[in-house]
Amino acid sequence: MRRRTLLPPGATALTGALIASVAAIRSLQHSPDRSLARAKDALNQDRIVKTLMEGTDHETAIYEVDGSQEGPTAVILGGMHGDEINGYRVAADATNWEIDAGRLIVIPFANIVAVERNSRRGPDGDLNRLFPGGREPESTLARAIWGVVEDADPDVVIDLHRSRGLFNTHHRWIGQVVLLTETDGTADIAEDVIDYMNDHHVPQTMRFHRFTMANIHDTDRDSGLLIQKVHHDLDVPGFLVESTDFLLDLKTQLRWTTTITERLLERYGIQRTV
Repeated sequence: MRRRTLLPPGATALTGALIASVAAIRSLQHSPDRSLARAKDALNQDRIVKTLMEGTDHETAIYEVDGSQEGPTAVILGGMHGDEINGYRVAADATNWEIDAGRLIVIPFANIVAVERNSRRGPDGDLNRLFPGGREPESTLARAIWGVVEDADPDVVIDLHRSRGLFNTHHRWIGQVVLLTETDGTADIAEDVIDYMNDHHVPQTMRFHRFTMANIHDTDRDSGLLIQKVHHDLDVPGFLVESTDFLLDLKTQLRWTTTITERLLERYGIQRTV
């Protein structure tokens, strides 16, 4: 968001104080220890169906949310990058959702070691670069996660992330983007969800925060992203959701990430009821 303001004489000190206060609030909101504790408190332990890599540092739980009716299966992942708080917080919350049909397979802390360190990378590097299409995943953890995805036989996979910066403004960062596979219908679905977010959630005064979409083939042909392998090996729709933290408080990041996830699920026949 860009603003032009004319400051009256003497306002500089007040503005500096306000900026410092906002920074302090943001620092508190983004406290990794507090966010991890809240995420763990939100987990519905009654819905654990499997423990991944039990007895290792990577041990983490897999959750299943079942609807009252038969329906599609969605896999939701958070914490692929350990410093992306909104991703694992929303995935943790999803273990408590109620849905009308189908099922959700949820991995809130895909890379628990990186989450606990508040680090993008884990011991094996960037986990979301270890899923080459047509080949075995390149770490023990990546292979275990891929096994969960394969066993779920999903109709859609949603991978939740946080970006920095703004799309087409800060070229080092991807910004507010829904990255999708080329599976039939995914572009129309992503466009519908993005239009909804931009029309109903992103304020007009924050036009630089508007969401956009990108195809995985606009990136490297095979950079090892999980959704690339989902597309290549399973021919299943995949979405990587990026919500920025640039001038955006954590509460808003969580709300926007949650809403995008809900809307994507709706388009695949899974309606959140609570």
